[in-house]
Amino acid sequence: MLVTGGSGFIGRRLVDLLRRNGAEVHAPERSGLDVAAGPLPDVSFDSVIHLAGRTFVPASWKEPADFYRVNVLGTVNVLEYCARTQARLIYLSGYCYGIPDRLPIAETAPLRPNNPYAFSKSAAEAACHFFSECLETHVTIARPFNIYGPGQPVEFLVPHIMKQVTDPAVAAVVVEDDAPRRDYVHVDDVIGAIVSLCRNPKPGAVFNIGSGMSYSVAQIVEIACQAAGVRKPLVSRGNRRVNDIPDVVADISAIQNALGWSPAITLLDGLRGIVDHAGRTQG
Repeated sequence: MLVTGGSGFIGRRLVDLLRRNGAEVHAPERSGLDVAAGPLPDVSFDSVIHLAGRTFVPASWKEPADFYRVNVLGTVNVLEYCARTQARLIYLSGYCYGIPDRLPIAETAPLRPNNPYAFSKSAAEAACHFFSECLETHVTIARPFNIYGPGQPVEFLVPHIMKQVTDPAVAAVVVEDDAPRRDYVHVDDVIGAIVSLCRNPKPGAVFNIGSGMSYSVAQIVEIACQAAGVRKPLVSRGNRRVNDIPDVVADISAIQNALGWSPAITLLDGLRGIVDHAGRTQG
């Protein structure tokens, strides 16, 4: 099995779990396999989990062309490899629905990418559908909503909040906007969904991966303080992000019915895990 992006936030935890379960996994560093640089080498694997790509929405506004290059061209190169070698592919997409018409959001809802990151992911999905329909490539698409967990880069919202909550020198938690609501899903639950897809492939299918509920930024701060056993006031600067989405909730009934997967980690337990991880890292 080949895992692209195996050294990233999701990839390193996934690769570790797969290997502990006895799988033979090839997970090169980006310096050893840049999927956007050109065709993949002629080394055969029976399956590919494609995680490699650029993330973080604010960065995508600054470098939209590079997000497109890495996320779309990189995916096309992986698809070409899978078509050539007949390998099965699980593609990890992202939230591409934009401002939804209704909640919860099912996989059949229209894709309305409203930032360059989502645009690149939806374009990569279009490539997956083309290869599946025209070249009979075995592709399954997983659409995770807002992933969080230990080891996530600090520029993302949850680690940004947790860093302030757990720092004794910080008197108040400061955020740009405390109103937006998101469906937060723990990285280990996402990995569980991917492993379920490895065990029970669903060619041509698209699955949301989320918790099925949403929390505001203000609620995240409140629960984070509870997880850390502290009390800190919240300060919101009231800076609404361009094209921001007010609320997001995933309809996860499709993956529940097809694979029997459901998220197992509550937000409180997930944030407690981040507190514990930070304590071990600092200690």
